Amino acid sequence: MLFFLKRFVKIGLVVIIIFFLIFIILIETTLQPILNDICEVEVTGILTTVINKGINQANSGLSYNDMVRIQTNKQGHIILMEPNLKFVNKLSSDITLEIQRRLNNLTEQIITIPISQIFGVEILSKFSPRINARIIPHGAIKTDVVDEFDSVGINQTRHRLYLKVDTKVRVVVPLTGAEIAVSTQVPMTEAVIVGQVPQVYVGLEKGLFKEGIIKKKE
Repeated sequence: MLFFLKRFVKIGLVVIIIFFLIFIILIETTLQPILNDICEVEVTGILTTVINKGINQANSGLSYNDMVRIQTNKQGHIILMEPNLKFVNKLSSDITLEIQRRLNNLTEQIITIPISQIFGVEILSKFSPRINARIIPHGAIKTDVVDEFDSVGINQTRHRLYLKVDTKVRVVVPLTGAEIAVSTQVPMTEAVIVGQVPQVYVGLEKGLFKEGIIKKKE
């Protein structure tokens, strides 16, 4: 009798282990991508708030003229537009450090995700059990200034400047974890330029601030 009981326990343990492994594989292959998508939305929202606060802290009092130099001729026509690279690089460095400092404080940041949301049942999200996910900053922060021109009237052109921030975080949930790349773009400053803006600037595919124009410290 004792022999059969031990044999039954061993078989039971094997069955439990098999089901556990199947459950892990199911999470990795089916649920993990869905969970990653949900986490990415949540994390992007959190990081956007952090980045906005970092920008506001680092660029208090920032004006458009700090970042862009405009030269006109005697008739008042624009003959030259150029980024103030020295100022932009200093600003970018300050913002990156401030964002990094704030991201480091997210080490204990916990987001809760309704299990029903993972299975696409939004209506039960208020009553569903939840799993906790922990955000861990992972990797360097890359910042770039990007910009765009658009017409807002006769001889009036709006020039908008944004800060593009790319970073990575690791989201840790029970049994698994994933690295999520987050890219967000937030407005910095803008100006409405009165007068004819040369098409050589308006037509720039990557704007006045070409990608990679910010020099990175070695």
